Amino acid sequence: MRNIVDYTDKYAQEPFESTMVEIRKKMVIEQCNKYRHENVLEIGCGMNPFFLDFKDYTHMVIVEPGDLFADNARKLSKSEEKAVSVISGFFEEQADRVKNLGIDFDFIILSSVLHELDDPAKMLKAIRELCGSNTVVHINVPNANSVHRLIAIEAGMISDIHEQSAQMQKMQRRRTYDMDMLKREMDAAGFEVVGSGSYFIKPFTHFQMQRCMDEKIIDEKVLLGLENLVKYMPENGAGIYVNVKRNQHKHGD
Repeated sequence: MRNIVDYTDKYAQEPFESTMVEIRKKMVIEQCNKYRHENVLEIGCGMNPFFLDFKDYTHMVIVEPGDLFADNARKLSKSEEKAVSVISGFFEEQADRVKNLGIDFDFIILSSVLHELDDPAKMLKAIRELCGSNTVVHINVPNANSVHRLIAIEAGMISDIHEQSAQMQKMQRRRTYDMDMLKREMDAAGFEVVGSGSYFIKPFTHFQMQRCMDEKIIDEKVLLGLENLVKYMPENGAGIYVNVKRNQHKHGD
């Protein structure tokens, strides 16, 4: 069972994560803009809820288990001109409350969450039950084939790309997905993949990346270059994503 209080405290202190959040959000916005997005559900918003940078929606619903993050989202939403609803709690336990809102969601975001769950299948089942035939679910996770993990393999620091680091254990991350694993999990949960990819070439660990930024070795231009570099190394970004729809031919549909 995740200790959400411990996770919240450590997440706020994790080096380089605030930079990764911004890079990841750019990617999510790009994916969201490919599909209908009038009504959006964000599962797990952290300190930077999606509506801060994405304004092209009618109703945004957030489900967030961390009290600090949920309270922050409510505070920030007061300045929003459009409808924002924030529900506290784990999504699997609050799914009925979300259903009772009576909203047909166009786009559902599960960003950097699935790899942290004890039971990802339970989460995916709850999400699937909210999906209409045209709902798109965007899911992203860290990539086992990230350049920094491949370097660690070649340096003899880890023996397998899926091996958990001390930092992963500290942050309660249960698994490291590669794209094949992620797609198999989507299929098993009754989803079909309609889009996929990776983003941001990260050559070093979070700690090392933050050190490079602090020492002015890496600046915003270099970060942009690392974002764009993924087109040459499309399987080796720091994170991978899938956009999925409910498979109408599975699970009794």
